[in-house]
Amino acid sequence: MTLDSRTDLRKSLPVAGMRGMKAMLGHLKSARIAFALTAFLAAAMPAAAEEQRLSQGWLFSRGDVGGAEAPALDDRGWKPVAVPHDWSIMDRPDGTGPFDRQAIAGQDSGYLPGGIGWYRRHLKLGASATRKIVRLKFEAIHMDATIWLNGRQLAAHHYGYTAFTVDLTGKLQSGDNVIAIRVNHADPSSRWYAGSGIIRPVTLQILDCVHIEPDTVFVTTPQATPGMGKVAIRASASNCAARAQPVDLVSKVIAADGKVVAQTNQRRTLAARTSVEWSQSLAIPRPALWSPDSPNLYTLVQETRVNGVATDTRRTRFGIRTITVDARNGLRINGQRVVLRGGNIHHDNYMIGAAGAPDADARKAALMKAAGYNAIRSAHNPASQATLDAADKLGMLVIDEAFDSWNKSKRPEDYSRFFASDWPQDIAGMVISGRNHPSVILWSIGNEIPEQGSPLGVETAEKLAERVRALDPTRPVTEAVSIDPPGSDLQFAALDVAGYNYRPHLFASDHLKFPNRVMFTSESTSKDAFEYWRPVETMPWVIGDFVWTAVDYLGESGIGWMGYSQDWQKLAPFPWHLAYCGEIDAIGRKRPAAYYREVLWKTGIDPISAFVRQPEGTEDLPDRHLFPITPPHLDWSLDDVHPSWTWPGQEGKPLEVVVYSELPEVELFLNGVSLGRKRVGVESEYKGLFRAPYAPGRLTAIGYRNGREAARWELRTAGAPAKARVTADRDRLTANGEDLAYVTVELVDAAGTPVYAQSGDRRVTVRVLGAATLAGIGNGNPQDASSFQSDVRRSFHGRVVAAVRAGTRAGPVMVEVEADGLPIARLRLGAGR
Repeated sequence: MTLDSRTDLRKSLPVAGMRGMKAMLGHLKSARIAFALTAFLAAAMPAAAEEQRLSQGWLFSRGDVGGAEAPALDDRGWKPVAVPHDWSIMDRPDGTGPFDRQAIAGQDSGYLPGGIGWYRRHLKLGASATRKIVRLKFEAIHMDATIWLNGRQLAAHHYGYTAFTVDLTGKLQSGDNVIAIRVNHADPSSRWYAGSGIIRPVTLQILDCVHIEPDTVFVTTPQATPGMGKVAIRASASNCAARAQPVDLVSKVIAADGKVVAQTNQRRTLAARTSVEWSQSLAIPRPALWSPDSPNLYTLVQETRVNGVATDTRRTRFGIRTITVDARNGLRINGQRVVLRGGNIHHDNYMIGAAGAPDADARKAALMKAAGYNAIRSAHNPASQATLDAADKLGMLVIDEAFDSWNKSKRPEDYSRFFASDWPQDIAGMVISGRNHPSVILWSIGNEIPEQGSPLGVETAEKLAERVRALDPTRPVTEAVSIDPPGSDLQFAALDVAGYNYRPHLFASDHLKFPNRVMFTSESTSKDAFEYWRPVETMPWVIGDFVWTAVDYLGESGIGWMGYSQDWQKLAPFPWHLAYCGEIDAIGRKRPAAYYREVLWKTGIDPISAFVRQPEGTEDLPDRHLFPITPPHLDWSLDDVHPSWTWPGQEGKPLEVVVYSELPEVELFLNGVSLGRKRVGVESEYKGLFRAPYAPGRLTAIGYRNGREAARWELRTAGAPAKARVTADRDRLTANGEDLAYVTVELVDAAGTPVYAQSGDRRVTVRVLGAATLAGIGNGNPQDASSFQSDVRRSFHGRVVAAVRAGTRAGPVMVEVEADGLPIARLRLGAGR
């Protein structure tokens, strides 16, 4: 199996021209004029192929609008929005916020509604552009979308997570053109929160008559050793002219330092109105290989030239590596064994909903990387390009997954309505969009499919796997199966790698029956983390474990609180809206389960950590921490423990303290007095349990190796909040209308100790001034169903996080934070070109 590359479909305008145009935009006051001028950018494109991200200038109307596809419709009252966009997260017109206790999908969607919505965009083009090849590429629209151009219906696309392209060639007019999109998100469509609308980026492609077909570029690296890397390239070039033309395809590989390390050129005569596939190969001596520890990337630059003049330039980022997988040696990248320290994620981004803003998707991958994960399973739909881009750069490995249902439904309005007719194009959409990413190592064709193990399920799996392998023969095919033998054995027979959901007890016995089967846990529970990880450490045929979930998400409300074992209809009533099972919470904070997993994985990130179990009898107090004390069916959460040594009213009472440690000995101190020293390891599941009589002060856990202190962890009793500490994940934005900065507000006492007890939580107001706006605000509280668009949010466990979106003008950005009763805090950011 070989790793491939990524095609970057974006090519900017000339720098001077773009700067001039953006400067003009900066002086316009009228939103209507700004929309028209933004659309006019396409007319400024030079002769060679260009691709422009259409994030600005969209108009939106919620609900069905008769005749909304008509160019002459008066849309001046429609709401200006930027895409990616999710209307389900938007406040209702009455100002009561987005949540609805009567939402049809209920717990599934986190009490957020779907419905029908319309988008319109005015696109102004010059006469020369209308004579070119023009295409509109949507990365994803959720769901059941119909697209019109100038009142003429051009396309329909049903699945909400796959890319598709609408050909506008020959259908455009000089001057104003109107793109209209009707989105019909019928509820209930999913078992989790799906969101509604144009949830991923849109790209306008204007191509010369002679060009490289964007979706045909496919780069593989059949050899990847320290001494030599071999790169194989496939791509199709087209000639739309009525005459044959001599075409050169020039390909260069550029290293990270900008040097050309390999290049080749082929000339062919392209007949009139034909498309021809080209194959090229390059050799790169002493390559910088791509791996999780060293995610080195190269860029393939391809040009088509006619009579020496470039007609198209396409850039493809890729990594040089090979992957192999077998039951004896497990998963190997470039010949080195790698185990998958994995986490499942859904696609939503909490306070901005399902809007797949590139910075939001990239942040999620970065949070996982920082917590020790090296692998992502995109559950249960194809990953966004931004997620895969981030994984490429960070060295994260990805299982890219296609579907949650095939022929039979899980919810009445889900994808199964369209599967029979649409699956070939949607499999192609996933594979073509992902096969050029070095991070993707497995294709998953489905998750817990209702017909799994039946003749229909096996037959369908065989068809899907065959389609995947035809599009990409370089990666294995898997599926997440949730049934026991013999049905699971029938289903696994169609696959290259077997994904087991919640069945670690089968790994040993199934290996005896099928010694060549490669296995992994596609879903596991935090509470059984040790049980799931031990097979990875001890059984070579088990290549990894993916916990449900790495990051918390909207919908499946409350499964981390009660779990599916309870009556689903009684689970998590309104206002519960988060699953609350993520090892990283919805605002990006690691929960205790994430620290325990770091210890199991022996990452060295936090080799020791300590947490306190919620005292019995406090679950109904104002400072309750949302977990029940003795849950009979707590399926997904690890322990009811908290990073707090602030327990007023518990003075003198023994509290249970759990210490997670990858170091062999741990000792616990309270205010400098030792409470005992214990050995930890496999026998104790890397946990040390202590009883500590509560007294305010410092609780310190120290880990020892060979009798010497190697690491320590401390919890301090917090006083009353004294200030709001404000930080951001970046200090500068690009003024493109898309960039996001995540601003964290943390309440601390006079000594700087974080305030965790809910009695210390405050009403927090976040104001964004200058060249940016507030995109969303959240706190991670699964029961706080207030608005994500408001600038006010109550802190939860002492924190609030705001997403700040850049505008389209350069300038300073001031974030002003006011927490009730505390001094105003300010943070300055910049937004430039």
